[in-house]
Amino acid sequence: MSAPVAGTAPATPASGERPRGRRVGLVLLWVAIGLVVVFGVLVVWAAGRGSQVGEHLRSPDDPSPGGAMALAQVLEQQGVDVQLVHSFWEMQSALGDGRDATLLVDDDWWVLTDEAYQEMLPLAEHLVIVQPTDAALARLAPGVEYAGFAGGTFAADCALPAAQRAGRIAGNGDAYTAPASATRCYADGQGGSALVRVDRGTLTITVLGLGDLLGNDTIASQGDAALALGLLGEQPRLVWYQPDVDDYAFEDSNSLAAHQGPWFLPLVVLLLLVGVAAAVWRGRRMGPVVVEDLPVVVRSSETMEGRARLYERGGARDHALATLRTATLARLARTLGLARTASDDEIVAATAAATGRDPATIDFLLRSAEARDDRALVGLSDGLLRLEQELRRAVQPD
Repeated sequence: MSAPVAGTAPATPASGERPRGRRVGLVLLWVAIGLVVVFGVLVVWAAGRGSQVGEHLRSPDDPSPGGAMALAQVLEQQGVDVQLVHSFWEMQSALGDGRDATLLVDDDWWVLTDEAYQEMLPLAEHLVIVQPTDAALARLAPGVEYAGFAGGTFAADCALPAAQRAGRIAGNGDAYTAPASATRCYADGQGGSALVRVDRGTLTITVLGLGDLLGNDTIASQGDAALALGLLGEQPRLVWYQPDVDDYAFEDSNSLAAHQGPWFLPLVVLLLLVGVAAAVWRGRRMGPVVVEDLPVVVRSSETMEGRARLYERGGARDHALATLRTATLARLARTLGLARTASDDEIVAATAAATGRDPATIDFLLRSAEARDDRALVGLSDGLLRLEQELRRAVQPD
């Protein structure tokens, strides 16, 4: 074998290996980011499947246990036209002149205002309100007031035909007190009733406190189905009104949804995707952090002088004196061999014992004396320096 020629540089890896390795690392990084994003989307999707946020309770098109699709389907089989609406203006259009129609108001999100309830009065001949708010009771059924929670099994104990046909029912909800002129059914034993009917001229208003008897999971309990069918099937048409948040403003032409076309949401999604694509396209990686030594070393004396100039410029004599005293106390304790946890009183006492000075004089110098002007500050600084020198000679004599 021939010996290597002197001065020949050792073999180095090909220049393309490092860029190739960097590209592989970059690809792996993007793959990891993609997996994290997919995992996050799956987690959000899985959590949203079991969530009821943004969904109405007792909705007639909801087949879940909390929905009311079973009741709506039975009503339709009996010839009742069930129409679900989510805005005041849809409800008004669906009712028309209000003849032969029952209006069911289930404001489970509590968004309707007093004005909305007031405008609702002349729209239908029969109005059923499910677990209404205090504002709804005040506008629609004056004299009927909330009386607390009601739950369990109830007997009809009233002359209302739908309640007599249903007999005993089971459910949970609200109870109400009502004037003697109202029809009160399903007493809770504490002066309240779970169902109240009030006649206001040609308008019949039924207040139903047991909202869960409309649900798919409870409709088959005892006489719940018979009562629900009796209340909601009295007229050929049923308008089931569950208001959305847009009815909170109770404005027709000025509502937010009225100004949003069907293209609004797709446009927002498209803009988000364009923004992400632009960030990926034009984004630049600055590269790894490079650790380098500082080009200069700043001496501690320069730092001290700079801080002193700042104190002088700001006239902060008290702060400068406090800094000097703190440093002097630390050096005194170190010279005396005291622990770092030693208090100022212990340092003063030990210094007085070592130097033979009066403890009060040392305490005055280290903690009490004030620097009223620059000359006084210089004098106190010199005094602290002399105290340190005197202690050093006393502890470590030549």
